[in-house]
Amino acid sequence: MFDQRKMVIALYRLEIERLKKPRVASLAGSSKMASFEDTIRKIQYAQGEEGLFAKDGKVLLFRESKKVSGRWELPGGGLDFGEDIREGLKREVMEESGMRVTKVSRMPAYAWTHRFENHRGMDWFYSLVLAYRMELENFEFKINDECEEIGFFSKEELNHINLSEQTEELKKFFDPKDFISKEI
Repeated sequence: MFDQRKMVIALYRLEIERLKKPRVASLAGSSKMASFEDTIRKIQYAQGEEGLFAKDGKVLLFRESKKVSGRWELPGGGLDFGEDIREGLKREVMEESGMRVTKVSRMPAYAWTHRFENHRGMDWFYSLVLAYRMELENFEFKINDECEEIGFFSKEELNHINLSEQTEELKKFFDPKDFISKEI
């Protein structure tokens, strides 16, 4: 069974190794290696749950409104404090599109991190993206302030559209064969 805490700990360890490099540490200008504790304090994560729905070898994406970014992204978003991942995904998809999610997989199909720079008033932070397979009741999409269009894209087409920063990673992972089984 998927253990979200174990995944976050593993991702922290990977980032700690990547971030271990000499840093200027004093007013005198000497350098020292950042300690484990200093490094872990510098890692900031946000978690996003995203929905994966594929049909005929193509993945469903939402295009954010131009006032947000105008880019294509997976349906979903951030969790509210203490919110269940599956319930959060259902809520986010409903808020963004008016479409009702009927089922969410128990474990994510894909997971990755993305480092944001100068975003949401922060110098930087990492986003942990957990992408779950989902089923939708219908495709009765409602345009709103967050999302203005939906579309289905093949693996090849993902290379030719304007994806959101963190959705860029989907190009590496998306494989239509992962969606052959009807069961999620």
